[in-house]
Amino acid sequence: MISPLRLEAPGRWRATGLAACFALAIAPAMPLLWAAIGSGEFHLGQAYGSAVSSSLQVALLVLLASVVVGLPAGVLTALCEFRGRTTLLALVLLPALVPTFLWAIGWSALASRLGPLATNMVSGCAGSVIVFCASALPVVLLTVFAATRLLTASQLDAARLAGGNRGMLSRACLHALPAALVAAALMSVLTLSDPGPAQILGLRSAASEILISFSALYDFPLAGRQYAALAGVVLMGVAPLAAFAAPRLSSELLVKQVRGTEPLRQGTIVVLAVGLLIAIALFGLALPLAGLVWPLGRGIEAGRAWQTLARTGIDTLVYALGAASIASSLGLLAAFLAGRSRRLRAVCVGMSLAVFAEPPALIALGLVQLGTTAPEWADPLLRSRLTVCLALGLRLFPVAAVLGLRAWAGMPASWAWAAAVSGVPLGVYVRQVVSPFLLPTLLVAMLLASLLAFADVGTVLLLHPPGAASLPLAIFSVMANAPEALVASLCLVYVLVAGALLAALLHFSGQRRT
Repeated sequence: MISPLRLEAPGRWRATGLAACFALAIAPAMPLLWAAIGSGEFHLGQAYGSAVSSSLQVALLVLLASVVVGLPAGVLTALCEFRGRTTLLALVLLPALVPTFLWAIGWSALASRLGPLATNMVSGCAGSVIVFCASALPVVLLTVFAATRLLTASQLDAARLAGGNRGMLSRACLHALPAALVAAALMSVLTLSDPGPAQILGLRSAASEILISFSALYDFPLAGRQYAALAGVVLMGVAPLAAFAAPRLSSELLVKQVRGTEPLRQGTIVVLAVGLLIAIALFGLALPLAGLVWPLGRGIEAGRAWQTLARTGIDTLVYALGAASIASSLGLLAAFLAGRSRRLRAVCVGMSLAVFAEPPALIALGLVQLGTTAPEWADPLLRSRLTVCLALGLRLFPVAAVLGLRAWAGMPASWAWAAAVSGVPLGVYVRQVVSPFLLPTLLVAMLLASLLAFADVGTVLLLHPPGAASLPLAIFSVMANAPEALVASLCLVYVLVAGALLAALLHFSGQRRT
């Protein structure tokens, strides 16, 4: 009989298995990077340098803006309690789960109706910063919210006694600042590989240059070199960040609140918290959504929108669920391999940050290169819907790994000892104790990964089989030539579906907290 203590036993197999998980996540991109580096050519295109410079400028401005606004908003939301807080948080989070090109369309459409001055304000670099901030702000706010909730009631009471509510807020902001910087830096890095807003708003970015090299010029080696250069820039920025943040984040995974805090329910601070959330929801959701649905005043293209949804719905669902299954399974496996080791948890968090920050299309282009040279028997793996699911799952598994680390850290090791003393077999212990405990985290990880995969456009664009486009890709493909009413109808359908999935995610998260 195998003892349940095997789940808690240390060993070199844990580090080896964890390394294998992350090696698998980056394996599809390695042939592309190797070919780009080993080709001996270093020409990246005449406009690529200026495009990278513009992308870095946008990323820096997004980082600063999201920290300046997201840090106080997250702290105030965590420390205050008011009616409608969950609803406001859901409205604030929704823009982060929608493809950025939809918000770029919305802002562009809204500005065109407000006049030339508004159009100039949301064009180029300024417009790209506005669109990317709508996605970065919710992530920073949610990260700060979670970091602030980790403060103990005793710490908050001591800060309040020393400096009143203002002193408590300043101390909470200082505590959450590293987490805010990590989240903002990660989201700003992701803007480097997103071509949608820049193309719509008239900015030459690094991601759009790569897309032109691959899809317009059909220069695969050039696109590979450009992606390799972009990945190097990202890695240089993320590696120090991951080394700095990983030990702290991994240790905070074990933090448990010992006494519930007494939230603020009235006063100026509560009014400020509500005002900030409403302003963020208005900026990130209401204004661009108004631009998206404005054409619906002349009629809704319900029939054609339904046809598009019916044509792409099954494939979109397959991509989302397939990616979620791969990401959550691999993520929970990585969390199990990290186990109780503080060093392995730090390595897992650091590698998760580094892998998630790399350009999303890097894995997709690597699979495209493998598919062009692979034999016919490899079609089910490299030229099918499974290929899209695999690319998205490997891309998103770091998200599930961090959630899995939190869940595994919350499961007491004493349970395994008690089961071993009682003579419970390993299979029974896993089936009756471990699986029910980890199931809520698995569901949350699958829902979150589904939402992120649902919003992906670049990976599906590069890898989908003929006739198997997703709903976001269908919108992206027709947005330039289709009637405004049809594009608006499709965008509205997408936002409603994403909102429903977000509501399900919040429901399961609330059940886990209770």
